[in-house]
Amino acid sequence: MFDTIRTINIGIALLWFVSALFDYSKFCYIWQLKQYRLDIFRDFLTTQQGKLFLFRYPMLWRSIILIIVSFLPFNDLLLLKYILIGTFLVDLGYNTRALISRQVQRPSITVKALGIIALSFVLEWGIFLYTKDWALIFVIILLRFIVITFVVMVLQIPTIWTKKIIIFLAKKKLQKYPNITVVGITGSYGKTSVKEFLSHILGQKYRIAKTEKNINTEIGIAKYILTQDFSDKDIFVCEMGAYRIGEIAIICKMVQPKIGILTAVNEQHLSLFGSIQNIQTAKYELLRAIPEDGLVITNADNPYCIEFLKSLTCQNIQTFGTEKESDPQCIITDISSGANGTTYEWQCADEDSVRVETPVIGAHHAYNITPAMLVARFLHMSEVDILTGCKTLPTNIHGSYKIYSYGKATIIDDSYNANPTGFKSALDVLAKFPSDMRRIVITRGMVELGEKSAQIHEEIGGEIAFVADGLVVITKDFFEPLFRGVGCKYHTQVALKDNPIDLLSYVKALKQERVVILLENRIPLMVHNELRGIV
Repeated sequence: MFDTIRTINIGIALLWFVSALFDYSKFCYIWQLKQYRLDIFRDFLTTQQGKLFLFRYPMLWRSIILIIVSFLPFNDLLLLKYILIGTFLVDLGYNTRALISRQVQRPSITVKALGIIALSFVLEWGIFLYTKDWALIFVIILLRFIVITFVVMVLQIPTIWTKKIIIFLAKKKLQKYPNITVVGITGSYGKTSVKEFLSHILGQKYRIAKTEKNINTEIGIAKYILTQDFSDKDIFVCEMGAYRIGEIAIICKMVQPKIGILTAVNEQHLSLFGSIQNIQTAKYELLRAIPEDGLVITNADNPYCIEFLKSLTCQNIQTFGTEKESDPQCIITDISSGANGTTYEWQCADEDSVRVETPVIGAHHAYNITPAMLVARFLHMSEVDILTGCKTLPTNIHGSYKIYSYGKATIIDDSYNANPTGFKSALDVLAKFPSDMRRIVITRGMVELGEKSAQIHEEIGGEIAFVADGLVVITKDFFEPLFRGVGCKYHTQVALKDNPIDLLSYVKALKQERVVILLENRIPLMVHNELRGIV
């Protein structure tokens, strides 16, 4: 009898461990995806995906079962243990199915993620070992998401202080290099492209350091600074992002920028900021940090970018744009973009017009290249060096379009992220392809657009209908407004494929067809790997 009970206990322990591992990995994945931030997580819960998360088995259906079971009167401990085994076996079946269908969610392996999962385990098992109440296990399983959320919130306390220390150390380190010129770049979109283009053009003459990939938060930038040797660098190009007012100001106090570029202000992250005026205020923190003898560059075509320029300390303010009505100091005209690159004319003040040629695809990149050219002029680069740099700009930068073949199909990969302006620009690229090729857009829509989300998605749907033959939406969040926007005027076919397996099958069926597929915003990893030929 003793051996039987021991075997049952071991079985429960093993099944319990597997159940907890899958649950905490899944929950940690969600928190990591939302950067362990309550504001971003709250916004996630307002989306269809967030609601679906709440209604899935681990959150809702298992909870209902556990609540019912926890109120049943158990007088037989052995029966209770058998019910526990049954519960864990159901968990095992659910998780095995997810594993087979490659739908298991797990976080990227970092010290923080592993620590959160480990502490959640310790807390769960510690409660049981302290109480030795087998019936309490049902309640513990029920509260797992609350357990990991508690751990995430508790860890915010040392995290905040650690961040402050790291930022302080980064500031002190950068102060040791007074001769380095810091260029800050911010905006609702285009930051990464401008950073890469600017670094390449300046690299024709200067030694450059730049924040890597999409690093643009205060802690990410601070960690980057602490790992770099700036002794042989002339210029530090720093991308700056924010989810709330005050975050860019923190970065500016740390890096002390001499030059500031504001690319644009739109509804991106509207749900987090609350209003577009708050977004504008946050972005302007960079421009207000530029000293009197520095340089401010911004987009004259965007009214939010130019509204408060007269209130800045900086005396050297340069604007660019395509609209003469905006009165930009540098005007962009005759933009032409195709599969081989982009060309345009630019003219500053009373100077002669200059033709810019670049291999970068997308007419919107004229807005990303021009501020880089203005910075280069300010830093005394010759026109020849600037234009040479433009002709050799990288086409594979992080966050920019990638065009490649998938069998007979052509893929326009804009899956890094999505914003309204970028989406429309990508549709312009799609429209350049021959009309005898079937044009398909695959998208999850655009997140964090707040109360304007439905309106913006309807507008994008109308643009898609004008350009594409088919639209595939991969989440339920924005299907309805996109569907309404597409309408029936141009006979564009619209489909919802929110199951990654179904989407994968759909994409594979297009491999031997002469089609061009635009990927807008993130797609499931298994689909991305299939398209790129990654096994």
